[in-house]
Amino acid sequence: MNSEKAEVARKFVVLCGRVFRDADPKYFPSAQYRGRTLRFCTESCLGAFLADPDIFYKVHRNSEKNKDAKP
Repeated sequence: MNSEKAEVARKFVVLCGRVFRDADPKYFPSAQYRGRTLRFCTESCLGAFLADPDIFYKVHRNSEKNKDAKP
């Protein structure tokens, strides 16, 4: 059971929908939005988000909705 938890902890999804495995999310850019912590794949994406958070989130939220979908 512990190995399953370790596997889950090593995988995360950024707002654009990219999935990262074997990476520590604390090393990726992040920002708070509507009470949640959002992760970004690059500093450029974070900059675009900070320029207009509502528009950036609206454009990328479909990727976030699909992150929990099972094939």
